[in-house]
Amino acid sequence: MSKVKTSVHRILRHLGFDVVSLASARPSVHGSDIILGSFPPFEHYYVIGPKENYFIHEGYQHRRTTTYYDATAEDGVWQLEVYKYAREVFDKYRLRTVCDFGCGNGRNLVTYFGDTPTIGIDIPETCKYLRRKWPKRRWMEVDFETTFKQKIDLVIVADVIEHVDHPNELLAYIGKLQPSYIILSTPDRNLIRNGTYNGPPGNPAHIREWSFVEFHAYVSQFFYIKEHFISCAAQATQCVLCVPPQ
Repeated sequence: MSKVKTSVHRILRHLGFDVVSLASARPSVHGSDIILGSFPPFEHYYVIGPKENYFIHEGYQHRRTTTYYDATAEDGVWQLEVYKYAREVFDKYRLRTVCDFGCGNGRNLVTYFGDTPTIGIDIPETCKYLRRKWPKRRWMEVDFETTFKQKIDLVIVADVIEHVDHPNELLAYIGKLQPSYIILSTPDRNLIRNGTYNGPPGNPAHIREWSFVEFHAYVSQFFYIKEHFISCAAQATQCVLCVPPQ
């Protein structure tokens, strides 16, 4: 392979593309090179499961115990497009306040919404870090009973719901806040190449992962979906813009 072709392939892989030649399309003795069989059967892309299984297909194995994920150690490269999209929605509809559930290290929230009042919500360990890092901004520990005096215009839940044991409680609580808009993102299981179609997720910090159609059906129980799209194929991220039922 020429140096030019090698460089092009390296760039494409960095952007999230799989480069497969006819010669390498057959299974390799190296597991990481195998592409055939990594995805679910085509007809399964349209299958949803029962409501009590969060609309994930029957037979899916949810993780029973998870590994704590220290979001404060992130380098800020995840969900950038989700926050950028959230800012576009914020500006388009002339919103004023933002609440970010599972805000992690807070970098994306402060970067995209540093000029507006925000509330960042996360677990106690993370909130301690956030209060030290940005003491002038508002950080709150997770509590599904707390209500806010001010109107919450936009709620962001960026790749959080897959970490939550009981996601119904999270979405029901967001509904009680009556925000104008909600943006949810989570991995699209059918875009992940690590063979987790039947679960549990390959990521040890994830309880469960939805396919595109499963997540659409699940969120529709709680909110009216205005947009649903793949925001970042390289990171297998699906994104939903929705509003509370009127």
